[in-house]
Amino acid sequence: MEPDIKGKYRYLALSDVHRRYRSARLTSELHPSKVDQKEFVHGSYGALLFDPRWKAKRLMILKRDTNKCIICKSPENLQIHHRQYHFIKSIKSFSPPWDYEDKLLITLCQFCHQKGHRQYNVPTKYI
Repeated sequence: MEPDIKGKYRYLALSDVHRRYRSARLTSELHPSKVDQKEFVHGSYGALLFDPRWKAKRLMILKRDTNKCIICKSPENLQIHHRQYHFIKSIKSFSPPWDYEDKLLITLCQFCHQKGHRQYNVPTKYI
């Protein structure tokens, strides 16, 4: 495996929202409506994807969706997509990826996942 493959996968796995957060953090150009980015500095969203709790949840969702993209039915390059994000106002942070209800997670291939993020914004629920 090439050394940069993991980095590429982690970037592709990040949602549009989290990419904007990382970009804003790196450039220090936070939009006034965005929250403090301290949570993303050391323990970035990409790092959470390697947590055992997320790995277990991911396997469960893949099994539920018969290890195929729910759109094109491809079994290749599968990713789990969050249909909604939860932002916890009291701690000014998003819920970790494994804390979402199963019905808010779907299996998509890399192509359908990227295409979906280009065409649609994932809604954020503030709790």
